[in-house]
Amino acid sequence: MLSKDKRLNLKTDFKWAAGGKKLETKYLKLFVKVGDNEFPRVGIAVSSKVFKKATERNKARRVVSAAFESLYSSLPSTINIVALPKAGATNVKSGDILLDLEEGLKEARIIQ
Repeated sequence: MLSKDKRLNLKTDFKWAAGGKKLETKYLKLFVKVGDNEFPRVGIAVSSKVFKKATERNKARRVVSAAFESLYSSLPSTINIVALPKAGATNVKSGDILLDLEEGLKEARIIQ
């Protein structure tokens, strides 16, 4: 899991970042917004409508968090991202989520 200073923590931060550019990948819905922060910040929001059980929500959060940890060093410093896992995210390994995330961010020209 990313350290607390690398995450979006407040509800207002999530709402602000969710007002940014929307990206859809196979396993994730991403909202990306450029801010004036010194390092990238990531927030993961897991819906109880999509994942009914708490264990499913926790697994989705863990898998997406692992993907962002691997990719964190290549993110631009002023970026803020809110990630919403889709229903199929718990049925695949974190490597698949990582490839999906990397592909989506490259398509949007956020990373090289």
